[in-house]
Amino acid sequence: MSKKRNSFYNPVIYELVHKENKAILSDYVLELKSKRKSEKTIYQYAADIKMFFCWAYKEIDNKPILRMKKRDFRRFFLELQENGASSARINRVQCSIRNLLEFATQDDDEYDEYDINAMKSIKGLQKEEVREIHFLTDEQITLILDKLVEKKKYQKALYVSLSYDSAGRRNEVYQVLKNGFLENKRTNLVQGKRGKKFQLMYLSRTRELARMYFEQRGEDNIDSLWIVGKGDKRRAAKYETLYNWTVSFRKILEEATGETIEMNPHSFRHSSLENYENGSHHSLKELGKDKLELKVLKVLANHSDLSTTQSYLKNKDEELLNEAFGL
Repeated sequence: MSKKRNSFYNPVIYELVHKENKAILSDYVLELKSKRKSEKTIYQYAADIKMFFCWAYKEIDNKPILRMKKRDFRRFFLELQENGASSARINRVQCSIRNLLEFATQDDDEYDEYDINAMKSIKGLQKEEVREIHFLTDEQITLILDKLVEKKKYQKALYVSLSYDSAGRRNEVYQVLKNGFLENKRTNLVQGKRGKKFQLMYLSRTRELARMYFEQRGEDNIDSLWIVGKGDKRRAAKYETLYNWTVSFRKILEEATGETIEMNPHSFRHSSLENYENGSHHSLKELGKDKLELKVLKVLANHSDLSTTQSYLKNKDEELLNEAFGL
């Protein structure tokens, strides 16, 4: 490709690209790595997307990609074409951007209000396989927790238990502080979607795991609940750390059950809401409830409407028909 056709990407410009665009690309690269995509493939996807982000910085006021319309993408591809890019090249860049947006539509942990891939109706794109939502049973959650406790990995066990109790997004769970955690059933205020601020709730098993973790952790001046390193090198964990922990839990389930479950952090959120609704969640006994109603789950998940909460649950249409017709 000529220098002219490569002129959209500039490392200096990329430093100024909107932080939301950089964040979603970072999450997407982690997802590709978890699927064992080759380094070459990941590099190419990222290069295509970075080029587009640099163009967006200069041409459409650095607009976040999840707020872009079809006309924004069409304008970019038209400029690629006018600069002499081949049809194959344009199609590949389209695929890179479309796949990133499809990732956003399926990642309910971070992007639950992005429902429609704006690139879907643009011609010339290859169809991307829709990522399956991986629900975990209460037994599978307990299995993960038991194995982590057995190995004395109390911090990771706390992360699983808090995520499962609270149905919190990874970004919300990441904001939790250690101060006052043992004395309460709610965390400090965290900020979720649309700038909403709220507390995440948790119950006895989570507090007990926190007690074990704090005894193991000892004293330090780090406010964050999540840390890495030892001794003088101890520091607050990065946001990506929680993702990497979750990917590592796949091996626990695979060794115990023989199943390969490509779980992600939002699997805890989906599974929490589903299991509260179907009556199997560990915490229901402590709450004295058989199950939680949809309107309660909406509040727990901090959703703006019931339809969003409903979309987090398994589709039970076939079960309802079977029950109605005695099948």
